[in-house]
Amino acid sequence: MKKIGVLTLALLLVASAVAFADGINAFSAFKNGIGARALAMGGAFVAVCNDSTAMVWNPAGLAQLDDTRLAGMSTNLYGLDITHQFVGATTSFANLGIGLGWERAAIDGQIAEVGGELGEAFTWVENAIIGSLATNVMDVAMAGANVKYYMADNGVGGTATGFGFDLGLLVSLGDTFVIGVNAMDLAGSTIEWDSGATDIVSGMYKAGLALMLAEGRAIVAADIDFGGSDLGDVHIGFDFQMIDELALRAGVIMVDNFTGSIITVGGGVDVSGLGLDVAYVVDGNLGNTIVVSAELSLGSFFGSEDEPVEEVETE
Repeated sequence: MKKIGVLTLALLLVASAVAFADGINAFSAFKNGIGARALAMGGAFVAVCNDSTAMVWNPAGLAQLDDTRLAGMSTNLYGLDITHQFVGATTSFANLGIGLGWERAAIDGQIAEVGGELGEAFTWVENAIIGSLATNVMDVAMAGANVKYYMADNGVGGTATGFGFDLGLLVSLGDTFVIGVNAMDLAGSTIEWDSGATDIVSGMYKAGLALMLAEGRAIVAADIDFGGSDLGDVHIGFDFQMIDELALRAGVIMVDNFTGSIITVGGGVDVSGLGLDVAYVVDGNLGNTIVVSAELSLGSFFGSEDEPVEEVETE
């Protein structure tokens, strides 16, 4: 009965998010997601979200982590000099998963036309500071939330700020199936410029299913995006842990009502708690993207602090 109640909550979260969605698509680069592991799986990560990038894909996933981790990512989107970067840290305390991250996107070398003549080059920059909190719910689900502080600089003297909120949920159905839901920028996030103008970071809502096989060494996942009442992209991904130190991944993103597709491939190595991942995203329309990211588990890297100490018998 508990699981039925939590599943009902997940469905209501998606339904209410779709009903209230509105606005234009500011901070659009942030909608691509972060982390080479997730992106190599075609972005099918809402029900997986078991690393530091969970604070973006589904904050509820932070409740799965039981150590302290540092993570970073950098990429040049589509080879168009659109940089996208992320730095974050996560930890656990009692029954809570906690995360703090910084996400940045920038378009370099833009040139404005002033009075029919080209002006000086400038850089458009968008930043977000992300605070995440997650917890277990009745031992059958995990719930999480983000508070995001958006900052934008148009490079020609204008700045803008605003807040956004995300809500996420994970439900495990036994040891094999996991359902994930993430409502990003719930009801749309308003960004106010110092000129008095406003932009909206449109709400995007994701529902996903992950199938854990071979004791979690193989993962098949699928996500569906919703924007308002419209069906968005469909993501399908696969992750196979060949050995403890090496994983291979692949995925596909079905776009434009299944009339187009984006292929993704990648892999990762993990040595003593330091994971290095790479993804290659093949987009025939915009261009290809190489994503590189890293994650360091401090507990694994320096050794567990909770290792049992051998007792010495004394007479």
